[in-house]
This record gives sequence, structure tokens and C-alpha cells, in this order.
Amino acid sequence: MVNKSLFFEACQQVADDIQQINNINPIYIFSHFDADGLTAASILAATLSQAGFSFQIRILDRLEYATLNHLKDTLPIGSTVIFSDIGTGVIEAFSRWNESYEIFILDHHSPTLNIELSDNIRHLNPHHHSINGATDLSGAGVVYFVSTRINPQNTYLAPLALIGALGDRQDQGEYSSFTGLNELIVEDAKRMGMIADNVSVWFFDRTRSLLSVLRRADFVGFENELEIRAFLEKLDIPLLEGEDQRSFFNLDEEEYRRLASELVVQYGVDPDEIYKKDYLLQSEKTEFLRDARVFATKLNACGRLQRPDVGISLCLGDRQTALQDLHIVEKNYSKMLAKSLQWALSEGNLQELSAIYLLDGRESINERIIGTIISMLSSKRELNPKPLLGCARTTTGKIKVSMRLSGLQSKTIDLIHLLSQVIQELDPSFEVGGHTAAAGALISEIFLNDLIVRVNQLVQEKV
Repeated sequence: MVNKSLFFEACQQVADDIQQINNINPIYIFSHFDADGLTAASILAATLSQAGFSFQIRILDRLEYATLNHLKDTLPIGSTVIFSDIGTGVIEAFSRWNESYEIFILDHHSPTLNIELSDNIRHLNPHHHSINGATDLSGAGVVYFVSTRINPQNTYLAPLALIGALGDRQDQGEYSSFTGLNELIVEDAKRMGMIADNVSVWFFDRTRSLLSVLRRADFVGFENELEIRAFLEKLDIPLLEGEDQRSFFNLDEEEYRRLASELVVQYGVDPDEIYKKDYLLQSEKTEFLRDARVFATKLNACGRLQRPDVGISLCLGDRQTALQDLHIVEKNYSKMLAKSLQWALSEGNLQELSAIYLLDGRESINERIIGTIISMLSSKRELNPKPLLGCARTTTGKIKVSMRLSGLQSKTIDLIHLLSQVIQELDPSFEVGGHTAAAGALISEIFLNDLIVRVNQLVQEKV
């Protein structure tokens, strides 16, 4: 049974404990490199700064046992350490830390273990209160609710929590809206006049030109630029405004209506593809960051290109240098994704097994983007509705496994439960984490074939 009041009581307790910190050392913040982790770290930075604390932020690709052991041996004894959007998957390792440390774990990933923790460890996770951390609250959202209990005026940070949730694809309600506790964050943001959330015609990165946006909309299937031009001319939607290309973002409501109607009626596009809750950041002055979904993709690019500093600067409003750096980050990220996706779709690289698709990227795909590539493949309509499993080799020689449900697939398979079951069978010391529709693990290479066979078998039993 969902118990919001107990969750909020737990948030208040964590907030009280943070406010009582009396330590000459800075607070050490460790967070994940994706959009959710970067927004969580940014909310913490703003909150702690306002409360007068000094702090240091370190962004991690993943939280391994080896990383935790290193931190345990190198952080000053008695330090206060906050883990945001990470920590639940390796919760048992914290029991080996000296009890002089004050440890806060603010996470939303599915717990795989239920263990007793010593009093110096506070583990705040919505799953402990029957709140779905996969769909109803992100890591940034957990941090946000702690922040607003440290200072109720911190509701101005609500847009960051929503950007984090969008980065984790938590817009799973009707018209791609938020559900659960994320809805409460939307209400906070709307009360502050910081978010507008009307249902509207939505295409990704609408600040690009009309031609560019429609060319990238693979669910429409335009063959070439001439076809797009003819389509727009038929609808009496001008391509140019003066001498400049018009952006999709600047169409008027009547043009939106005509375009959407034509796509649905004449082109057979699913209305769910183009009508979405449109989360617009009202106070955002940089036009291409006004769409909260697009903002999240920019943060993901920063994290995956090892420039989390740029992402956090964007979150905290330090724009002058960050926007220049973002341009370089996006250019390099696009090249990396395009090259990897092209390889993935080359003949023979994406293997269809009896129950899953397998992409073995150990020699070809960077570990930071294997999850992104698998997510992109999961939306390909030409693939059968099967879960996808991808793997890449990490810098430490281990294998990172990423799984996603197909976008066309019934959500009856719980990937985190399935992958956790396989890991328990192979070696319980391996790390596993994630959600119902997206999960991952870190394993030794010698177990990879066994994992693939067992995952395929379990999926086969469930369909």
C-alpha cells in the first residue's frame, strides 16, 4: 500500500539530520552521470549552498563495490557523504564503513536486498513506502522533497526535479504525462509560474527548423526533403519567415492543428506519438532549453561525454561558458551515437534470439552509451516486440549489461526482477539495478554467455 505520509516523514527526518551536520570537512556529494543524477546533484548543491554548507561534488559512471571501498579508505574519517540517484544497488557494502561517517543515500532504484543498517546510514528510497521509483519519482525527485523540507522556499528547484524525471523517462501517464509524486512536483512548479504543462503537438527538439524536425521524426516516415516541402505546402505552412528557416517551435496553434490532423488522418500516425503533455520552462531564456525533455537530453550528453561540469552549470543557471561548451559536447555526442547506432544496425550485429535481441558491443560501443543505444533500438518499429540486451566492456575490464523493453511491448516483464534473479543464480556479488522497463548489471566476462542464455530462457517462459 502506497504511504505518501510515511515517505514525507522520512524526507523530513533526512532533512533534519542534514541540517544538524556540524563538520569542519565539506559534505561529499556523489551522484550518477545521467540527467537524473546531474539534476539531483544540482538540487543538492543549491540547497546546501543556501544553508551555508561547503561541499564537493563528484559524478560517477556507476557505483561499484571497488569504488565504495576506495571512498571508504580515502575520505576523511567522520565525513558526511551524500549519494544521490545511486547507492541502493550496493547497499550492503555501506555496512563496512566506519560508523563515524554520516551517510545519506537518496535513491529511487529498485532495492534488491532488505538489510538492517546502522544508525549512521540513512537510506531514503520511495520503494520502501510502496511508491514506484521507476515511474512515480526519480532520484532528483527524492532529493527535491528533502530540499523543500530543509527550506520550503526551495520549490523553485521543482523544474530540475522534473527534468531529471524526464531524463529517466518517467512521463508514462496519459499523453506522456507524469504520475505519482512527480505530479506533486509539477503542481509546485506551476504554482511558482515556472512550468506550463498543456497537452500540445510535440516533436523532439522543436527549436530546429521545420525541415530538420520532420526529417528526424522516424515515426512519420518522410522519404526526402522534397516530400516534406510538398507536405507543408499542401497545408499552407510556410517554411520561411523572411529569409530565415522557421522553427517547429514557432508554429501558431492553427498550423499545429492542421499539421497534426494531416499526420493522423492521412499518414496514419498514432496520436500518442504527437500529442504530449508539453513541459515548458517558463523562466528559461535560452530557447532550445525551454522544452524540459530536450533539456534532459542535453544533460545526458554532458554526462556521457564526461562533462558533468557543463550539465551542472546549465542546471544552476551559469550559462555564459556552459552554452559554448554544450555546443562542442553535443556535436561530439551526436557523432558518437550516430557511429554506434550505425554499427548496431549493420547486418549481423543486432542478433535476434528466440525471446530477446542481443547487441554485443564489447569491442565497438562505449560503456557510457550502451544503454542509450539499446533505448534507441527499443523504439524501432521494424523490430519484433522483444526485450533488448546490450553489453559493453568497461574501463576496468568488466561487462556492463543493459536491458530495455521494446516500446511496442506489453510491460508484463519486470526487467529488474528478471535480471536480479539471473544475477542471484550466477553470482550474488555482481551489481544489478534499474527499473521495470530498464535495468542493468555489472558482471565478470566469463559469466556473460550464461547470463544471455538464462535471460533469454526466462523471457521465453514469461511470454
